[in-house]
Amino acid sequence: MVTLADLGFCQNIICEAIICTFNLDGRPNAAPMGATIKNSQEIILTIYNSAETLKNLQITKSATLNLTGNIDFYYKSTLKDDGLPADWFKKSDTVNAPKLKAADATVSLSIKDFEPVDEIRTRVTCYVKHVEALKVYPQTYCRAMPAVLEAIIHATRIKALISVEAEQEHVAKLYSLIQNCIDVVNRSAPNSHYTELMTDLQKKIDLLRGGLKT
Repeated sequence: MVTLADLGFCQNIICEAIICTFNLDGRPNAAPMGATIKNSQEIILTIYNSAETLKNLQITKSATLNLTGNIDFYYKSTLKDDGLPADWFKKSDTVNAPKLKAADATVSLSIKDFEPVDEIRTRVTCYVKHVEALKVYPQTYCRAMPAVLEAIIHATRIKALISVEAEQEHVAKLYSLIQNCIDVVNRSAPNSHYTELMTDLQKKIDLLRGGLKT
């Protein structure tokens, strides 16, 4: 039986994954998200109150946490300008939520409780209902992929905070961090798919910020 520890989860470490839920209209939704473990059977998510994912969890009380090494899933599920392809998903057999067909591993979750963190975030405690995983070959390490993932995480925060006046200094810092990630990608993987993703992300973030440069 596969455990959370087998998948790399451990105490005091934030693991990045893609959480999938059903929207109110029944369409699948996916969003990159950091997850931590409370114990071997409970996962903690901290979600912005404005996020569609939180609204979905409050209604369905179910989700899947999907692990993948394919950076495109993280990127395309970040801003979702063009929606998400329906053929990405299939319904979970264990909870009322979709899951990624191409995930390397999927953790099915039911919601235990919601706890406000502050005015803009909520902590969600989830029970682990089922864990499934494929056996995959190890991959070589390139600094570009984690740099793209880091930029995607910063982008989700910018999206959540861009309209909050008190958070504009934080937004500017996040934008600066994205520029650092772009530099890493350009050095470690020039003229690659990673640089294409970062160029597109830069354009979308600039649009979110009204073209403001720092």
